[in-house]
Amino acid sequence: MNRRTALASSLFVTALALNTGCWYSGSDIPVIEAGDLEMEPPGSDSFRQAGDRGEVYDLALEVSDDVNTWVTDIAVGMSRLVHELDQHRPNREEDGWRIYGPHDDDEGKDASWMARITGDSAGASFEVYIGRRGASEDEMRLLIDGDVSVADTERDGHFSIDFDTIAAYADVMDDVDPDAEFGGSIVVEFERDTNTRHKRVDLDFDGFFYDDGEDDLDFDGEKYLYFRDDEGAGRFHFAAISSFESDNWSGPELERMTVDMRWDTEQAGRARGQILEVDGVGDLRHGDLMVNECFDGSGGLVWRSLNEPYAGYEPDYSFGDEADCVFDESALMVRE
Repeated sequence: MNRRTALASSLFVTALALNTGCWYSGSDIPVIEAGDLEMEPPGSDSFRQAGDRGEVYDLALEVSDDVNTWVTDIAVGMSRLVHELDQHRPNREEDGWRIYGPHDDDEGKDASWMARITGDSAGASFEVYIGRRGASEDEMRLLIDGDVSVADTERDGHFSIDFDTIAAYADVMDDVDPDAEFGGSIVVEFERDTNTRHKRVDLDFDGFFYDDGEDDLDFDGEKYLYFRDDEGAGRFHFAAISSFESDNWSGPELERMTVDMRWDTEQAGRARGQILEVDGVGDLRHGDLMVNECFDGSGGLVWRSLNEPYAGYEPDYSFGDEADCVFDESALMVRE
């Protein structure tokens, strides 16, 4: 499944299927914006490199960019749907909720859609459901739900995605890999101050897994955390479980990968990448693997270390002086 587009494209189909009411003045409810969710570790906003750039640093940028793409696509698609529906008269109202549908898919797919919206200009909640063609309201299944609130320059909210529902209706979803197995849910929470650089984005994976059928397990998410204070200093953390079987230093057993990054207001900082046994189980060639890096404000490495015995395979990998780091390792500790 292409996580970047599957939900976004399906949401646009939903909007088309549900937009059947007459146009009327909406309630001008707030919606989630791309800027609410974008993770921006050092180097993500421009080309930054002076000398070598660390592998953990690059991995953090790659992961944050990937999450920005698919999470933002989902959020923007959902927000367009909610905004568009809010400009039309609902099918009915119940306990303050404006209910649209169920309506059968207008492209002939074996699907029916329903949305529920409530709120005003200070905050809104929304739910999107899917069912089979001709399904009653009681037969609809929750696909996405969330909320957003705004007070002066402060914005906060959340949304959750049910991948068990996506798997159950994969035959009518766009861009879903028919050979993949996946499930669980992801909850995204955010807070942001538009008058400063303050931002927090948390992704919690609840039983989420994705297996492309090629390796033992392609991906099993745990948690992504991004925090930036008012002045721009921050931290980034992610953890995932996989077999890493495609690498020649690991076999089919599962291990846990974690990446942590911390930076100051000048964008200099420290990063650590680890591949760890899970509850004493794993098949890394020499047990747990750990890479530590420190970087300056331009993203260039100032120190790098690889733990033994892996360092024996890469005798020139470690270099620099840890004393030149702006943070010590304790600064990488994050709440789990």
